Amino acid sequence: MDDNRLFAVSEIRECERFTIEKEQISSLGLMERAGEACAEEVVEILWMKGCEEVYVCVGTGNNGGDGVVIAIQLLEEHHIGNQVNLVVCAPEGARFSSEMEYQLQRWQKVSQEYENAHTVNYTTDNQLSVNKNDLVVDALFGIGLNKPVAGFYAEVIRQINDSPAYVISVDIPSGLFADQHTPDNSEVVVADKTLSIQFQKTAFLLPENDAFVGEVEVVDIGMEAPAELVPDKWLLTSTDVRTVLRPRPKSAHKGTFGHGLLVAGCDRMPGAAVLSATAAMRGGIGKLTVHTVRSVRDILAVTLPEAIHDIDENEQYVSHIDWNKLPENISAVAFGPGLGTAKQTVSAMKDILDTVKLPLVIDADGLNMLAENKTWLAFLPPYSILTPHFAEFEHLAGKPSDDFDRLMRAKQFAQRYSVILVLKGHHTVVTFPDGRQFFNTTGNSGMATAGSGDVLTGLLLALLAQGYDPKHAAVLGVYLHGAAGDAYTEDYAASTLIASDLPRYFSDAILTMNGQ
Repeated sequence: MDDNRLFAVSEIRECERFTIEKEQISSLGLMERAGEACAEEVVEILWMKGCEEVYVCVGTGNNGGDGVVIAIQLLEEHHIGNQVNLVVCAPEGARFSSEMEYQLQRWQKVSQEYENAHTVNYTTDNQLSVNKNDLVVDALFGIGLNKPVAGFYAEVIRQINDSPAYVISVDIPSGLFADQHTPDNSEVVVADKTLSIQFQKTAFLLPENDAFVGEVEVVDIGMEAPAELVPDKWLLTSTDVRTVLRPRPKSAHKGTFGHGLLVAGCDRMPGAAVLSATAAMRGGIGKLTVHTVRSVRDILAVTLPEAIHDIDENEQYVSHIDWNKLPENISAVAFGPGLGTAKQTVSAMKDILDTVKLPLVIDADGLNMLAENKTWLAFLPPYSILTPHFAEFEHLAGKPSDDFDRLMRAKQFAQRYSVILVLKGHHTVVTFPDGRQFFNTTGNSGMATAGSGDVLTGLLLALLAQGYDPKHAAVLGVYLHGAAGDAYTEDYAASTLIASDLPRYFSDAILTMNGQ
């Protein structure tokens, strides 16, 4: 299954209703599918980890019903010899959903037929007693949770988190909100693995929730979405990117693939220009001109002889670009890596904004200059690509209260200034001016190293120069950049990766994406 849609909770509920109506099944039938599919995964982990007893902790709602189905499946369909403990967690006077009531009645009958079936009614006096070789299945709350977990259930969650057992959460770790920030005072299950039913959840992709979700496995239960239901958030997958990547014509020449201008580097930070320029050349650009200072040119002449040099009149930093000296066939411009923010460099950037009408790629110090001169944002060419990391984005758009707020600010920023915002992180988010957001699925922790962003800038420049639509260039560049990091880890440990390794693995990333 390769479903890249990221639905909000209300939209997932609509998918449930649509599937039930289209297939003429009941909500119980959909629950059975979810429980059966999750049970398959539970059994696999049970055997792989060599677990002993299984504790399925269920709440009073339909997520609890999924958990009961899992417990029944472990006995009836998978015939496991491990003891299966159904831990019913319900405070005094709690009401069960009708579907949960039905599943509990089924369990009462099934459990009488199996010696390894046991029911535990959780109370403050009858708490979990779990060993490190046991497996806990968390099915307390689902995606409908809309208030912090406290009181009775907070104690249950603390018991789960304090246990040494391997923990699997069904659909979502209990206590976590699926499409909004989880309040800091909510107790949340810390899962080793989350079995996300049918669709990924936005919450799973944000840094603030890394500690809770563990490994995520999307479980297909055949749920469908109505054609008119189109989310504004998507996963960026190889399937999407493969349709964007264009074949190179056999009869092509260097002019076919564009001529990019990279404005980068100063005497204190020559490496950023070298990294960006190398990435641009490895990214398939036809010709590259680098406007930089003499000391950087001297390095480039040795490390990247393919690049054309345009030397600034200042010895220390970029101060002025003489457009009359540059070729007329420049098809893309990138600005920012390693420039510094000297007064004359700031003036040079303003000159670029006044002169260049093509979509720009702006990174690093280019972003810092925009943050200090926010009125310039209105003069950005439409569909320019801005590539901030979190701190740079805060300077541009203000400090967010949480990761969901950061997503909203990214959307508002892209819409307001008609730019493509590439918000760099573990799951880099590409936001289009129409508000759509794409979460990248490639990359690894080894890429959290100085210079990775400079490489991305060069790659984006190369794609724009080759004539890719800015939206396509942004998603393709982000995906390939991360895929190159992943290709590196096929040969070496992620911790050894440095930014200059990435351009050498662009080829592997492209070949893998094309199934070669």
